[in-house]
Formats: sequence, structure tokens, C-alpha cells
Amino acid sequence: MACSILILLWVISELNVNTFHAKLPRLYQVMEYQYYADGVNTFPNTPGILAPTLKNEIPEIEQTATITWNVNNLFTVDEKSFKESGIYAREDFFNMFSFPLVAGTKDRVLKQPHSVVLSKSLAEKYFGNVQEAVGKAITINQDKSYTVSGVFRDVPHSSTLKFDYVFPFKDWLAENQWGKSWTSNGPFTYVTLKKGSDKEAVNAKILDFIKKRADTKTEIFLYPFKDTYLYSHFENKKVVGGRIDYVWLFLVVAFFILLIACINFMNLSTARSVKRAKEVGIRKAIGASRASLIGQFLGESVLISFCGLLLAVLLVEAFLPAFNNLTDKAIALDFTNYELWIGLLGVTLFTGLISGSYPALYLSSFEAVKTLKATVKSSVVERFVRKGLVVFQFALSVILIISTILIYNQIQYVQHKNLGYKIDNLIKLNIDGNLGEQWDTFRQELERDPKVVSVSRSSSTFLSRNSNTGGVSWPGKQTQSQILFEMVQVDYGLLRTMDIKMTQGRAFSREYGQDTTRVVINQKAARVMGMNHPVGKIIKFWGRNWEIAGVAQDFHFQQLRYKIAPLIFVLMFNPNFASNGFVRIKSAGISKTLSDIKHLYKQINPSYPFDYQFMDQAYEKLYRSEMRVGELARYAALLAVIICCLGLFGLSAFTAEQRTKEIGVRKVLGASVQNLILMLSKDFTKPVLVSIGIAIPVSWYLMHNWLSDYAYHIEISWWVFALAGGLALVIAWLTVSWQSVKAATTNPVNSLKSE
Repeated sequence: MACSILILLWVISELNVNTFHAKLPRLYQVMEYQYYADGVNTFPNTPGILAPTLKNEIPEIEQTATITWNVNNLFTVDEKSFKESGIYAREDFFNMFSFPLVAGTKDRVLKQPHSVVLSKSLAEKYFGNVQEAVGKAITINQDKSYTVSGVFRDVPHSSTLKFDYVFPFKDWLAENQWGKSWTSNGPFTYVTLKKGSDKEAVNAKILDFIKKRADTKTEIFLYPFKDTYLYSHFENKKVVGGRIDYVWLFLVVAFFILLIACINFMNLSTARSVKRAKEVGIRKAIGASRASLIGQFLGESVLISFCGLLLAVLLVEAFLPAFNNLTDKAIALDFTNYELWIGLLGVTLFTGLISGSYPALYLSSFEAVKTLKATVKSSVVERFVRKGLVVFQFALSVILIISTILIYNQIQYVQHKNLGYKIDNLIKLNIDGNLGEQWDTFRQELERDPKVVSVSRSSSTFLSRNSNTGGVSWPGKQTQSQILFEMVQVDYGLLRTMDIKMTQGRAFSREYGQDTTRVVINQKAARVMGMNHPVGKIIKFWGRNWEIAGVAQDFHFQQLRYKIAPLIFVLMFNPNFASNGFVRIKSAGISKTLSDIKHLYKQINPSYPFDYQFMDQAYEKLYRSEMRVGELARYAALLAVIICCLGLFGLSAFTAEQRTKEIGVRKVLGASVQNLILMLSKDFTKPVLVSIGIAIPVSWYLMHNWLSDYAYHIEISWWVFALAGGLALVIAWLTVSWQSVKAATTNPVNSLKSE
């Protein structure tokens, strides 16, 4: 029950993400359908000028807001200087989303350029308290002064929007002119509809909104903001899942764990039914009806469940800190929350009624005359049902074991797969402050260090898609075929630093002139262009002709859920986009090398913190959610096996007790201890073998569907099923062996004594 309650708390937490917004029923995100040769892709990014145009032209839309992705800036107040994370947003942001202000007014805090709205924590961090913060100046990145116009309460943990400050969107637009183009996507657009407005009617109006303003096939639609967290995966205009899949998965796991425990109660209750047979007979003889007996036995079961609930709540309180750490949540037992009470009551009643149902029906069916005349013996049906329940619970356990092994293997596969470049000893730096202007000096100084192999920079993090375009043309391209290419600006030496091999031609080099008009493509790009020998060919994008200088081998630059996309490297032409520096170092003396890099970095950027991360660690973080799923599945499988074993142990003890005289007679007639152990063990081996046979096809089907979400995944090998089945058998044998040995070694004289 404790395990099920923990999972239930996690599910409630997931379902409550973003639900604190007062306007949630009318709050929508504007999404895009983009048409490409491989199908329709759905993107949350939109043009930066979309929001005000929608508000002006669509009467059903009440408010609009544009929000950027999170940006990190250096905040300085007196001697305090720290990097902080926040967003840019349009003026209606605080009117649409429920992030309450504790200072300032919603309509004015984002009106003035070079103003900033701080979280309560930041206000206290830099100014001591909220009142002192408003109207004060903060230096941003050492060159701009922003005035605090308001303070909002800290963003709750249950929000998908995470930020500690908000700048006016007009400041972002002034620095990013491309955001004013109808063909450039970047920020996110949100709208609230007027009360009574029909979302589908609005969708029909805005479908071709961008088409009418630009030469594009892009369509837009409204998607409920409440669904953006749990239902985020689209395929050809249809929602196909998202985090909701994990929610359902763990609800099923919680149900299975509780059901396995209930089966134990059923089996042990019916196995020991002979102990209560006379009680049932006497009650029936003095007039008790079957309904009253069923009510009595169900009441006993529910009462036991409520006692179990008290212990379960104590266990939940004890394990919540570790559970929160595992799931990255801030769950607490809030007994004022009616949802929690409903959940606890539901778990308790489910446990009590399900576990007590079969014993109640079985015990109440005894005939009074028979129970009072002689001892009731187990019927064939009862033994069959009992073994069937053992089969069922062990099948669930084997399914969990197989799933855990395959999830673990898939996580290991993605973490150790050859990505097409070396991530070991590769450091990623944030290019902040003066580092961009003094990059060449920084690079040259580092490359003089014998412990540094290579240094370069890029517009891409190589951990996800960052910038792309569908406007690439080449000789022989079909006019209707549009393909999305990842566009990466790089410095000289980037491919060497990343250790990306060339398959044809060459990489960018200072030894050649006019590389600013050349590109390097990956193998996937060459294939989609239909070019076997692309070096020297001309392609066109961004209104210019580019010559292909070389072809780089394919490499992964996003999660393995996605196939490798066509990619084009362009020599750096806008240093402002080069926010990622890469340094490859030697494996010897890493601590000293990092210290030297930090020293040089601080000489150039004395006020900025030295932010870096190893690429192997950054890559591992991409799969944090899968790793959490794997850990939760591992604990669930372990608990399910333990619960099964507890039930099997109890049943084996009762079986040995029931067959005491038989064992004594067999020993007197010459049966060996080994023969008796084998005899007692085989009764439990058959149900376990049947459960393995049931679990294998079911688990194959479930895991095949789960693995199909990954473009690159492991194969489901036979040895996984053999290992899981072998484990189940060994666990079952070990569980019953103690009771079998104990019964087989008992003195037959004691066994044959009359009661």
C-alpha cells in the first residue's frame, strides 16, 4: 500500500502540473504544422510578431503573449554578481498566467523597455526584501542597466515555465531583428480566448494565418495549454502520447503491486479456511445468512486494510524525501487536499474489498451440516483457483523483471552508443561577456597548453536541434519536396575538436581561401539530395549559392528517439550565435587542466562564473527521465517479487503443515529427504513455469511498443526471457525450499502422532 500510495502521489503531481493557472480552460499555445517530404511535423515555435497580429485580427482572442526560451544573464548589484535564468515576455504575460505579483501591477510591469520583474527569491537575494527592490537598478552582463518594475512569487514546482526574472519582449525583439520575419520561428506564442468562444472555430480562422503573409505551407492551430505537458508527441497532425504514457504505466504498476499483495491475502485466507469452517457452520446453524457472512469477512478484510493504511502512511512519510530525490519532485502529504483523501480511501477500499472478495465468497459457501460433522477439505476448484492466483501474480512479477532488464539495457545502449563523435574529455563552455570578442585570443592561449588537444565554437549544443531551415535547394530537387535541414554555424577546427570524421572532401580550413562561401554537409544530407559525389556541387539557401567542400560522417546531435537529420555546417558569419565553446583535453591531469582553463577564462571574464560541463555528463542528462523510469521499474519489480515470495512462503508453510502425516508415512516407507523435498517443491514449480509462459509474450509485446519510440534501440534477445524465467524459478525454489527441507527432515514419529 505504501508503494502504491507513493506512485499515486506522483501521478497526482503529474496530473496537477500547470493546473494552478486561473485562466487554464481558456489558455492555449499556438502551434505550427510544417509540411516536409517525410510528413507533417508539429512545432511549438512561432514568429515573434505573431501574437499582436492575432490579437488585432481575431475577435475571439482576448489576450496574447510571446515568451522566449530561457536565457542566462549576469546580474550585478553592488558586490553581488551571479548568473540567473529567465525569459522575455510580452505585456499581457502576467494577466494570462497565474504568477501573482507581490509588488507592481500586471498591466505595467513589462511596459517599459530595460525593466525587469524579479522573483521574490531574487529580490531578497540582491536587495534584502521586496520593498527595497522595486525601482532599483540591476546591471545586466556588465553593460546594461535594468530597473526593477515588479516582483512575483516564486514559480511553483508544478509549473512547466521555469524562470527567475522576466524582461520585456520588446528588448529581445530589438536585439533579434529576425524575430520580425513571418518565415522565422523561435519564441512561443500563447493566447486566451474570450469566454464562450469556440476553439475549433478560431482554429478554422487562423489555419492559413501565416500562409497569407509569407511564401510557406505552414499552418497554425491552438493547442490547450493544459495538455502541453502530458500530451506533447505528435505524428502527422495527431497526438500520439507524451508523458501521459509514463503516468498510465506507473498507475498500472501500482495496481499490479497492490493486486499481487491482495492475491497473497486471498490465497492464505482460503488455504486456512478449514480453521474457520466450524465457525461458519455454527453461525449458519443459528440463523446467519450468507450475505451477513460475506459482509463479516469483507468487513474484516477492510478493517485490516485500514490498519495497513496507518502503517503505510508512516512508511510514505519516511520514504518521501528519497522518493522526491528519485523523481525530481516536491511531493508532500497534504492532508487538507481532498484528492489525497480520495486517493487514500480508494487504495484502502480497493485493497480490502479485492483481497477479501474471494475468501468471503468461498467461506460463506460452506454447508453447515458438513462443517459440523467433519473437517472440511480443500476442493479441486479451490486448489485450482489458488494455483491460478499464484500463476497470475508470478506472471506479473516476471513481466516487471523482463521490462526492467530491457529498460536498463536500452538506457545503457543510448549512453554508450557511438554517436559519431567522441564525447570523452570534451568540455562545453558558455561563451559569455567578453569571451566572444576575445575568442581567438582565448583559443590560441589554450592551444599552446600541451594538455589541450583542440578548441573551437559553434551555434549548436549538439544535444538537440537548435536552428533549421526548409529553404534549401539543389540541382534536381523536386519543387514540391521540402526537407528540414539542421543549420550549424561553426568555427575553423570544430569538426576536429568534435572528432567528426570526413568521408569525402575536406573540412573548413584557413589554408583555403573563400571558405565563407562553402559548406560541409553530413551523409544524410547527401542522401536526401540524391548526391553520391556532392563535393564541388552548388546548393542554395538564405538567398546565396554555396559550394559543398566536404561530407562529414553522420553523427547524433539529439536523442536517439529521432533519426539522424540532414545537416549543413556553415563557417561562422555571426559570432553572436556562437554561444557554445568546445575544448578537447587529454585524459591525464584533468583537474589541473580545468584549473588552467578557468584561470584564463577569469582573466577575460572576471565577473562571470566559469560555467562548463563535460559532454558525456550533458548527454547523460538527456535521458534523465528514462533513467528515472528505469529506477522506478527496478524498485517496483523488486517489491513485486518480494510480495510474491511472501505469499509463496506462506502457502508452502501451510501445504507442508497439511501434508505432515503424508510426509511421515512416506519417510517410514523409505522415502529419502531429497525425494520429499522434490515432491514438495514441484507443486510450486508448475505454476511458476506456467506464469513464465504467459509473461514472455505479454512482456515482449509491451516492450516492443516501448522500444519503437526510439529510432535506435536494442533488439529484444531470447536471453532476456531466459534470464527472467530462470530468476523467477530460482526465487520460487529458494522461497519454498526452507519449508520443504524443514518438513522433510521432521522426525516421522512426531508427524504420525495423533492430534
